[in-house]
This record gives sequence, structure tokens and C-alpha cells, in this order.
Amino acid sequence: MRNHVLIAVFALVFASSVGLAQQRSSHPPTDEAIDFAQRASDLLLNTLFAALTQEFDETTPANVEEGKQSISLVFSDSHSNFRLVGTLDPLRANDVPQDNFESRALGLALDGGQGLTEVQRSNGTWFYRRSIPLSVFRVECTFCHTNFVGLDSTDWVGALMLKVPIEQN
Repeated sequence: MRNHVLIAVFALVFASSVGLAQQRSSHPPTDEAIDFAQRASDLLLNTLFAALTQEFDETTPANVEEGKQSISLVFSDSHSNFRLVGTLDPLRANDVPQDNFESRALGLALDGGQGLTEVQRSNGTWFYRRSIPLSVFRVECTFCHTNFVGLDSTDWVGALMLKVPIEQN
């Protein structure tokens, strides 16, 4: 009998803690929490841009296949918080929009280089989502994306998508 009571108390405490966690995440995040996530997205963008720039600096026509593999590892599908998206013959079949945000963001990017930011809730977690339009800003882009040859540096070809969890206390 005592074990049954302990199990019932444990179940009640567990259910209450799950309920509180769900209740906490159901409230929209504060402006301060959103600002923090935005600053984190700025740092993430700088880190990813540094990786892309390094890749461009080291990839040549002689090692383009290695460069493709390297950048595909950086932007692997196992990273759920950032990805490259485009529809102009992307390097990987999965580099196309995966949800409504990415579809709208890519449309804005291709139609004039406009980014998109939103705060969204997914599976109980709030996210700061952001897109950064991409153009053929370096000639090295054409090493891997041969279909970009002849495009100007002002031609928009895709977007970098960032998704930063918003921590709430």
C-alpha cells in the first residue's frame, strides 16, 4: 500500500512539473528573451559567414568536390538551427524550403533580397527565426554552383535560415 501511495505521489509531482513546463512555454517570450535570441542569432550568423568565407578562400577548381563535401558537412541536415535554402539547383535535394517560414523567406529573398524574422512556437518551444538572403557575392560560388555562372553579384539565389531557441526563465 505504501508503495502505491509513493507511486501516486511521484506521478502527481511528475505530472505537475510537466504541466508547469508546458504552461511556462505556452506564454509568449518576453522582449528581453527575444532580444537575447536575436543577439545569439547575430553571433551564429557571423560564425557561419566566417565558415563560408573560409571555404571560399580555400576551394579552387582543383578541389571543388572536396569543397562541396566540406560545406555540406557544415550545413548538414543534422543541424536543425541553420540551413541553406534555394531552388536554383541546390547542391542537395533537401536544401529546398521545409516549412511555411522558409517558403515565404525564400520568396522574399529571391524577389529582392529581403530578409524575414519571426518569433514562432514549435512543439512547445519558442524560436527566433531569421533568414538572410544570399546572392552570388563571391566568384567562388560558381565553382560548386555551375548554374550561377553569368549571374551578377546582385542576383539573389537563396537564403540562409537561422532558428534560435528562446530561453525563458
